[in-house]
Amino acid sequence: MLADMENKYPYPRYQFRRGVLKAGISPLAHILSRFTIVGKKNIPTDGPLIVVTNHFHFIDAPILILAAPWPLEFLADFQMPNVPPYLKFLPDFYGTYDVEQGTPNLEALRASEAVLRQKGVLGIFPEGRVHQPPLKPALPGAAFLALRTGAPILPVGIYSDNHWDIFGMIKQTGRRIRAYCQFGPVFGPLKSDNPRRPSRAEITEAGVQIMSAIAAQLPEEMRGEYSAD
Repeated sequence: MLADMENKYPYPRYQFRRGVLKAGISPLAHILSRFTIVGKKNIPTDGPLIVVTNHFHFIDAPILILAAPWPLEFLADFQMPNVPPYLKFLPDFYGTYDVEQGTPNLEALRASEAVLRQKGVLGIFPEGRVHQPPLKPALPGAAFLALRTGAPILPVGIYSDNHWDIFGMIKQTGRRIRAYCQFGPVFGPLKSDNPRRPSRAEITEAGVQIMSAIAAQLPEEMRGEYSAD
């Protein structure tokens, strides 16, 4: 059964086209922004690993792809209402495991577990869809998966000094925005009395731990209820 799942959900996938996409993102990121990766010492060399990050802009996923040293699978609900039409093909081109926010998805769960069993790396936006800062509470998915699998968790903060107004910054000041992808220390595994079926209280507490770890990688004004104060 496990072998069947790993054959159905192999890791890594689509290496050629993902390599092409990453090669295209890299020069654009450095032309349009002063891009900095912070906390490189915290990046593990391999998985299994759940990468969790904020979701303030559609550009978060491309930035994470650019910064990641390993093949990255996304479990995400990529609703992108503010994305230019010519970029809406990107999630399908990259290949993601799609979920619908607020709806249980057994297929996505099986895919995620199969990726992690193969020592893969899974990227999740715990808050769900794109929203304006500050951070929001986590939806149950990332916490449930972390408790169920026991995989280590890598928190990441992705942000810029002008909320990604790339061309506005250039037009107004003649400068490129400063963009950051900040990796925090790996933590976990998160524990559950019954990993196959974590309790609601365990999921809530795990969600707070995950969001607090992400908040620590962001400027204070973006942390919301997860502020150190």
